[in-house]
Amino acid sequence: MAPQCAAKELSTAQITALVRPIEPLALQYGTGNIKAYVFMDPKCPHSRDFLSMIYDSDKMRSIYRYYIFFYELKRLKSHDLIRTIYASSLPLQKTLSVMVEGREILERNSFSEKVEERIDSIESVAEAIGVNKRPYLIIKKELD
Repeated sequence: MAPQCAAKELSTAQITALVRPIEPLALQYGTGNIKAYVFMDPKCPHSRDFLSMIYDSDKMRSIYRYYIFFYELKRLKSHDLIRTIYASSLPLQKTLSVMVEGREILERNSFSEKVEERIDSIESVAEAIGVNKRPYLIIKKELD
């Protein structure tokens, strides 16, 4: 395993270079021209508050395009919930119902390898960046 770097030691360009390969794994929310990479845990109250703020603000969604990555806070034991969201047919809608509306969902226990690979890829990048809190927000000035 590679040593962790603190985020403050990496430039925005270095962080972007790490995140760009996993962009297709993100849940995209918003239509703006400024990219916002967000690492969240679906059980984290601060992540839920942040997503609720975005949900309630048309302006925020029109300025930013959020790339939401789930990265588990181990103490919250959210791995099965993350897997269930990623495995759903409409993961963004499932995320909003859980994190914004506070709905409980039945967590599944069997998943495809693709779901685990998605989680592992996101976790590797989060560790390389030094993500140490949730939500963890990285703003990139414009879309590519």
